[in-house]
Amino acid sequence: MMAFAMTRISLVPAFVCRAWAASLPVLAALALPACAASRDSDGKVFVEQQGASICFRVETFKDPSLFAPGAQDVDRERVVARSLEVGRYTEAGYGVAWRAAHPVDEYGQGIRLDRKTRWCYGKAPDGFVATVPAQPLSAGRFRVRIDASNILDPIENSESADFASEFCLADRAGELRLSPCGTAGKPASP
Repeated sequence: MMAFAMTRISLVPAFVCRAWAASLPVLAALALPACAASRDSDGKVFVEQQGASICFRVETFKDPSLFAPGAQDVDRERVVARSLEVGRYTEAGYGVAWRAAHPVDEYGQGIRLDRKTRWCYGKAPDGFVATVPAQPLSAGRFRVRIDASNILDPIENSESADFASEFCLADRAGELRLSPCGTAGKPASP
């Protein structure tokens, strides 16, 4: 009887080890879609109104690390913007209202971002060119996107650091003003 019990006890750890080893490929396969999933953006664009101008800035972005994710400060990192785009949602869909980009489409080229960097709608930042001329703004729902990179050394290890937000403009007494966006009837994001 004792030999039977010892055989059963010694088989349990072997079975547990084989089951665990057999489940590793399954766990890895389940983890891959989460690691490779597309994302909307790495950080939020803050939209502000300065007089009649609608302006944009960034402060933090998500760290893509699987081990210690968190928000990174743009002042402490080397984040370089390559383009800035504002689009508008309409009944017909989504269309670009204005886009400015660095003329050299090369990784690491662009404008260094920090907390003080503010760009206003229709005014291409120094070193950028308007690739889509600014359309006149009117009341409605908009999306701003800043295409950027967190430039690391060596540059081959650099990461994307894109920023995006939606904002709404309302006509108040003949002036366009930032206003909260409602969710009812919102068209799908691009």
